Amino acid sequence: MSQSTERVPFRTKLRVEVGNFLQKYRPILLSLVVFAIVLVGGLAIWTQVDSATKTTFAAQIEKSQNDFSSWQSEIDSSKKADFARSLEKDLLDIQKNAPEGYGLSKAWFIQGNYFASQKKWPEAAKAFHTVFEKDPGSYLAPISLVNSGVSLEENGDGVGALAAYADFEKNFSTDSVLAPQVYFTQGRVLESLGKVADAVSAYKKLLAKFPESGWTKLGRDRIIFLSQE
Repeated sequence: MSQSTERVPFRTKLRVEVGNFLQKYRPILLSLVVFAIVLVGGLAIWTQVDSATKTTFAAQIEKSQNDFSSWQSEIDSSKKADFARSLEKDLLDIQKNAPEGYGLSKAWFIQGNYFASQKKWPEAAKAFHTVFEKDPGSYLAPISLVNSGVSLEENGDGVGALAAYADFEKNFSTDSVLAPQVYFTQGRVLESLGKVADAVSAYKKLLAKFPESGWTKLGRDRIIFLSQE
């Protein structure tokens, strides 16, 4: 670090560092939305209801996934609008009529991705959180809660994002893949809200629970930086 940087008042330096920090690491969290979109294409066909009902709704869900993929890739505005109308109609029908279970959860999950792709962040956050509400035991649920939090962050709602991450922590704190990211993100959001002591506590929780995670080094670095004040 240069000497001229050292002469900058520490609080000013902290604001600059936090701003740079948030810019640097937000894309990592936002990549979860992309990861979720890719993941949903490879998930197994739903098998939690009787055969006849499963066949009916599985076909609708598969069509919705295909329409979503086509909508994403379509360049022609007229065709894109057709895919959007078809997708929205099918998702609404599934949400109204499908029984509780994986099929219904996947419909909400696709809708969350659909809204996120349009940067409709409040709608995306609500759709993703509904996945958890409808089927908290689904393996889509933890990803959806993280995506809900990220969507709320994108909408400038740090408090709402923390609530989504708190739901994740309460229900999926042992998830060794996503939980370290969530603990780190809690600290990052708390920093952005000016709650430095709470941020340090969040990072310390990450260190205690997942000492071997790659996110832990980032958390340790933040603790050292914030402790300089």
